[in-house]
Amino acid sequence: MKENENVTIDSEYFFEGAEKRLEIDFVETANSSKRGMLDITRPQWEELLSTVNCLILSSTTSEDCVSYVLSESSLFVYPYKVLIKTCGNTTLLECLDLLIRYSQQVSLAVDFVTYSHKSFLLPEKQPSDYKSFESEIRVLNEYFPGQGFTLGPMNRDRWFIYVADLSESPSGKDEVEQTIEIIMSQLDRKSMAQFYKSNAGEDVSVTSGISSIIPNSIIDDHMFDPCGYSMNGLKGRYYSTIHVTPETEFSYVSYETNLPVTSYDTIIRKVLSIFKPAHFIVSVFADSTALCGESNKSYDSSFPGYTRAIANTCEFVNRRSVTCSHYHATK
Repeated sequence: MKENENVTIDSEYFFEGAEKRLEIDFVETANSSKRGMLDITRPQWEELLSTVNCLILSSTTSEDCVSYVLSESSLFVYPYKVLIKTCGNTTLLECLDLLIRYSQQVSLAVDFVTYSHKSFLLPEKQPSDYKSFESEIRVLNEYFPGQGFTLGPMNRDRWFIYVADLSESPSGKDEVEQTIEIIMSQLDRKSMAQFYKSNAGEDVSVTSGISSIIPNSIIDDHMFDPCGYSMNGLKGRYYSTIHVTPETEFSYVSYETNLPVTSYDTIIRKVLSIFKPAHFIVSVFADSTALCGESNKSYDSSFPGYTRAIANTCEFVNRRSVTCSHYHATK
């Protein structure tokens, strides 16, 4: 069965915008340094990313994080966390050998693992291990004792998530975690026009309104030729990231941040006003004591001009929960 029914791509050229997303939390051991994964050098990350088939384009550093804009999406490195998002036909899981080896070099142990992505438009164009979620689970289970879950309808856009919790209780951290992802498709053509290099202004992050989503962030962005856009933002220890595939037949935009807020209402409304999608998915992943509360109560489910078609929540007992809601424009 295809990932999405009734998908027809007339163009000879196709690019899969949906990112594969791998996040690993680590825990200290007796010999760990406070810098943790920040002690891994840029050449080492370049070696790791070569296994994924992408390159580093630029980087930004804050006290707590190194952010890399990639040729296919983003990499964020914290002392005890690594987040990698890669789009297109990248082979993200190929990096696991090196990533685990790097963590062992700095005396860290794996604590919590998530791997996720929206169902691909054309899974048959993916490398062999990524044509189905079942095959991705098999690869992941060679490294971790995890489980895979599907949120959403089997014959429409849905969310795949793999989770492996390697600790009996959350590791000692100075804060709890929460993350929102907004995955958008069938974008407004006028909104997408500004992400073609021939149309882009001097600073598309300002002219588009992207810089106002989380004000006072350090923006590191890249406009691709002839089209496409990637942005990493840092505000202290918190990141945001946007990736735009503007071509009409397979338009796609993703937004993500781990900024702690009591409600995601404002962020979601700002994102929707910029990109104007016909369809979008909101996925909230939150620790049980996160500032936003339970993941299924982290925002008002009503947005003008949109109808929520389905919502699923998956709770990982005593640790985290994820809620995935699917919306479509009201006709």
